[in-house]
Amino acid sequence: MNNYEQDYSVLLTHVICAGEKRDTRAGPTRSIFGTILKIDCLEYGWFPVLTQRKLYPQTVWGELAAFLTGTTKLQVFRDFGCNYWDANAVPWFENHGRIPDNYTVGKIYGYQWRHFGGRYDQLRALIQELRTNPKGRRHLLTTYNPTELHEMCLPPCHLLAQFNASNFGKLDCIVTTRSVDLCLGLPNDVILYATLMLLICNEVDLQPGMLTFMMGDSHVYKNHIPVTDTQFDKPQHPLPAYSLSPKSTLNTFVPGDIALINYTHSGVLKYEFNV
Repeated sequence: MNNYEQDYSVLLTHVICAGEKRDTRAGPTRSIFGTILKIDCLEYGWFPVLTQRKLYPQTVWGELAAFLTGTTKLQVFRDFGCNYWDANAVPWFENHGRIPDNYTVGKIYGYQWRHFGGRYDQLRALIQELRTNPKGRRHLLTTYNPTELHEMCLPPCHLLAQFNASNFGKLDCIVTTRSVDLCLGLPNDVILYATLMLLICNEVDLQPGMLTFMMGDSHVYKNHIPVTDTQFDKPQHPLPAYSLSPKSTLNTFVPGDIALINYTHSGVLKYEFNV
């Protein structure tokens, strides 16, 4: 049974029906502050990807690969097959007067993971701590650096990831977000953090466990609501399995290291990207 997508659909419906109307920087929304989505399918060998509409995991894996390098260069995202950072980076004032090959995204997620404060590699420290002190309670990654927000083309939405090594040999993760677009952002964030969990498991000899999203401003854009009506009318399918190279690490990951097995979906739906 596809519990992930059922729970996601319940969350989406709740925000659309009960959310308050808000006018925001990127357009009017229905919003609820404080929601939770728990995802356990990784424990059973299934990958959390929507099936009522087609998603494009390769693009998200390209984004993750770029993050893991710690880059600030937009071209690295493009080279890995991820083009949706263009919408925020290209019009950013820091890129005015630059040639396209030199466009920057600024000190966003991957930079903070790898170079927090200009020098601290949080991912390296996380792996070391999970290996040497697995029952510790400080297995954290943060992307929110208040002193460098002005140096980012977009302030981080997913702010904190906390990991837990259980007595059952499982790696759990809680992702805390300040703001999440439930139709476009959340499904891709789930793919990204599920894959990050799998890569960390490769390095510390654990199995994937529960992935939980704790969300602040959880919103659906007004122009997305008619598309959700179409989505809900489409059938859900069983989740796909996945295959990840056992040699893939945080330092070597490329999108070709992972693949979905038997990903069945109900076709493409077009959600407009609100910037």
